[in-house]
Amino acid sequence: MPILKSNAYGHGIYEMAKQLRHMGVEYLGVATLGEAILLRNHGDKGRIISWLYNIHGQEIKDAISLDLDITLFDETHLPLLQRMIPKGKKVRLTVFVDTGIQRAGIPYDKALDICRTVAETPCFSFVGIMSHLVCSDRPHHPIIHKQLRLFRSLRDTLRQEGIEPPMVHIANTDACLQYDVSDFTISRAGCGIIGISRCSYPRLQLAMELTTRIIQIKEIQKGDGVGYGWTFRAPRRMKIAILPIGYGDGIPFSTFYVYCNGSRRKILGDISMDQMVIESKKDNMNDIVCLFGNGSSCPQTIYDIEQQSGSTHVEILSHLGHRIRRIYIH
Repeated sequence: MPILKSNAYGHGIYEMAKQLRHMGVEYLGVATLGEAILLRNHGDKGRIISWLYNIHGQEIKDAISLDLDITLFDETHLPLLQRMIPKGKKVRLTVFVDTGIQRAGIPYDKALDICRTVAETPCFSFVGIMSHLVCSDRPHHPIIHKQLRLFRSLRDTLRQEGIEPPMVHIANTDACLQYDVSDFTISRAGCGIIGISRCSYPRLQLAMELTTRIIQIKEIQKGDGVGYGWTFRAPRRMKIAILPIGYGDGIPFSTFYVYCNGSRRKILGDISMDQMVIESKKDNMNDIVCLFGNGSSCPQTIYDIEQQSGSTHVEILSHLGHRIRRIYIH
């Protein structure tokens, strides 16, 4: 089940969903019900699951009418959901169990009774149980092993009672790479489908290359300042190149370098909302400048930007804005 939350980690939720469906993917996951509704309204007709919503908002009613999978993450929501479902309609429901992360989710000691109730309620089709791991990027971690034991115990107890929801999932990308989760029926690969993981796994390939182009080359004199606050002053007469991208596009303010025509270039002065400036060498107008790539097309990767900025790769990718044109290579 590929996870396309936060605009598919900045890669574009609509086109990513379209490509995945074309590849035969049956289930898609997003974090919020709003994201699921956006996908459905954009024409996606397949199974979509999400696990965050406001039970008192309009979106839950919209989700029922749009035939979306709904996740129960709070036991008090159960009677409220029942009252919202039209007579004769059956809603696919997954129970989200908190096995230790202490975020949204039904407390573990209440999960078994809730699952029994869902299985017995006519307006629900009990399709799944799910949970989320605390630190799956760390191998052989006792917290992860405890969570897996708890989740398996719940599944096995339900199975003994004749309750077997078809979708049983707890594993994200890193869990799939580092733990044996083969006894569950589905996995939630999010960052992994775009080549990202905190594990060292050489077969993953980064999917995104972020580039811009030089739109102006100009000469400045020794002592001239560049950008807001003149935090950079030219040590000599030099040429500079203007790039039409900045923190308004999701580029971290504290990014330091880009690559242009095979060489690493330091960003001069502060990044603006819409522009950044580098020293121009033997460059021409419209030359490509790479902010990050897959390590071969551009030596600088998203992991390098992460180290420069003090951010995380997921945060940076998720913040990439709508002004960035996304071109998909099939």
